Amino acid sequence: MIACFDFDGLEAALGGFLVSLRNSGRQTGADGEASWSSSRTFLHDVLMHLHPQAERSTAELQARINRLTRLYKQITPSRPRPPAPIRALPAIVVEDLYRLFDPNSKDNPFRTPAIRWRNFLLFLMLLHLGLRRGEAAILRADAIKDDFEPETGEIKYWVNVDETEDEIDPRYTAPGLKTRHSRRQLPVSREIIKTTDELVQNYRRGTRHGFLFGSQKKKPLALRQIHRVFETVTSHLSDQALRSLRNRGKDSVTAHDLRHTCAVYRLSRYLAQGNDLDQAVDKLRVFFGWSETSQMPRHYARAYFESALADVWHDNYDTFVETLRNLEGK
Repeated sequence: MIACFDFDGLEAALGGFLVSLRNSGRQTGADGEASWSSSRTFLHDVLMHLHPQAERSTAELQARINRLTRLYKQITPSRPRPPAPIRALPAIVVEDLYRLFDPNSKDNPFRTPAIRWRNFLLFLMLLHLGLRRGEAAILRADAIKDDFEPETGEIKYWVNVDETEDEIDPRYTAPGLKTRHSRRQLPVSREIIKTTDELVQNYRRGTRHGFLFGSQKKKPLALRQIHRVFETVTSHLSDQALRSLRNRGKDSVTAHDLRHTCAVYRLSRYLAQGNDLDQAVDKLRVFFGWSETSQMPRHYARAYFESALADVWHDNYDTFVETLRNLEGK
């Protein structure tokens, strides 16, 4: 059919192949998009390659090729997958995480004080600032800055989320910023400031790198090690917390779940301050490092408004769990 430029036959063959892929996808759950895309690309490329040798007129041949392209370009072999649900962690899970990450807690599963304080600061920064794993992994030991605010008479603290080129990163998979919009300054709570001081001043002896988070071997913390931290904590969650996670369709806690929780909290806070949805979305873009055209803020907004629970938390640990429970109707 290709050699003879039988376009009617090619259209019928493509239609039959598309139906076959869709049926297979419904029965097995397989995604046929790659096969479908390869088939269309192959057909188009071969026809264009044979184009100079075609006996029929160039205009007619090109018109039929264009017709095939338009006919099947927008068709997919399976229904588009819905976006992954974005939900804040339940109150009982956040409460459990605080209990397990607390360096002074008897339930903390990590052995040495240095690792306990490192993991606690990592947890706070992921939850309070909504950092990605890679962003947390590249923070410098001096990432937190301060300056005197004349209007309030107080010291203002913030963290710089940025990459530096003055040090070679020895990690096999070097972390980094996702986009240029990820460079930003974020205000930090006093809890983060105190925990950072504790870690930097008391547990960085012998460290030769300039990154804030390091391993037990005094090397920069790798992304897979961050993942293992949350695997360990998940294995020590209470039965009630695990049950609450399963009710949300989850069986573990990941670093990115804390970013989800932070985003939902920030959105609720912006709306409570009197911002309309567009203003709140714009502020989310700045805080989380999304571009002006990114749809992620709308994705979080939809998840927030569709959730009957709408979990949020507070910077002050003494009140945010209570806030969560009130919103959940407990």
